[in-house]
Amino acid sequence: MDFWQILMMPFSSLLKLFCTLFNSYGVALIFFTILVKLVLSPLSYRGKKSMIKTTLLSGQMKEIQERCGNDRERYTQEVQRLYEENNVSPMGGCGWSMLPLLILMPLYSIIRRPLTYLMGLSSAGVQAAAGALGTSLGSDAYAELTMASMMNAGNLSQVTGAVEAAGLSAAGVFVINFNFLGLDLSAIPNLMFWKDGLSWGSVGLFLLPVVSAVFSYLSMMVSQKTNIMNRNQEQDSTMAATNRTMMLISPLMSLWIGFTLPAGLCVYWIANSLLMMAQEVIFSRMLRGEYEKAQAEIAEQMRRSKAAEKERRRIAAEKKAAAIAAGTYKKGGVKPHKEKGADVSASREGMRTYARGRAYDPNRYPITPYWDPNAKSSAPDSQGEDETPQAE
Repeated sequence: MDFWQILMMPFSSLLKLFCTLFNSYGVALIFFTILVKLVLSPLSYRGKKSMIKTTLLSGQMKEIQERCGNDRERYTQEVQRLYEENNVSPMGGCGWSMLPLLILMPLYSIIRRPLTYLMGLSSAGVQAAAGALGTSLGSDAYAELTMASMMNAGNLSQVTGAVEAAGLSAAGVFVINFNFLGLDLSAIPNLMFWKDGLSWGSVGLFLLPVVSAVFSYLSMMVSQKTNIMNRNQEQDSTMAATNRTMMLISPLMSLWIGFTLPAGLCVYWIANSLLMMAQEVIFSRMLRGEYEKAQAEIAEQMRRSKAAEKERRRIAAEKKAAAIAAGTYKKGGVKPHKEKGADVSASREGMRTYARGRAYDPNRYPITPYWDPNAKSSAPDSQGEDETPQAE
């Protein structure tokens, strides 16, 4: 048994148990989903509760952002400290929604390679079973799934004999019933289902991904509707955009899974969506008190924030009125106060004659002294006798 077989053992043992109990691959997947959902429900509940705390801190985070401005490093440090003081994980609110995807990855491996993970055969045992079934592994990613669908009560002894003849144990080899509601769950649904003939087998496989996408969308909608915080609190544009994106991504992912992977995964996805809707309704009722408490705290927080902003504006208005009365008000700030007769030459220290441009010449245009034509002495100053008098 290799490392991956050991890693997959909890999931594969559970699925194998249900397959042998119910003799139905589809029913086994449904019960597998139910049990996994029950085991992970405490984590999901904790995540929903953490999301309430995160929403409570949104007002304080906004204040931190206004206080820090463009200083991202300071903002990150203060937000991290805020999370630590309130014992809140930034990923706690959304991490629980990723759990089905984390289960999907090992489940996909088990579905793709049932001889390895469900029956515990090594690569040599799989080769021996392929020889007994008259097929080869080749490069087909779903070769083991095809082989498992070929096994039946008639050739089971032949397969186990070939594995034992190779010196390996065949104790875990068993027949898997992939038929579920008349559909072959080992097959991959086809978009152009009519090419194989219009039968329930082809049409039903086509409908599985569609139903999976519809239930995925409904589960996201129920999650939004049952979340009282989302229904009664104004969301910012970023949060609203994130919710809309998630409501589109989840159904599209369901379609992609449905039409590119074996149909058994569609059964898991549909069961998971139905259970998620039931879980959201139950959790929303259990957390109603927490929601109401959070709403009251948020309302009080908003009231304090508005009062603080009103007080800040009042103080700013008083300072402006005082500056206008003192004659020191300047748009965009208050004029710096200068003492009467203060020396301002220090501010001109370091001036150069070409400060207005390198071609500047202060003596380029001579200045004619002023003289009053009505004065008794009409003669201009000796320095300006030859110059035309100019009026000021």
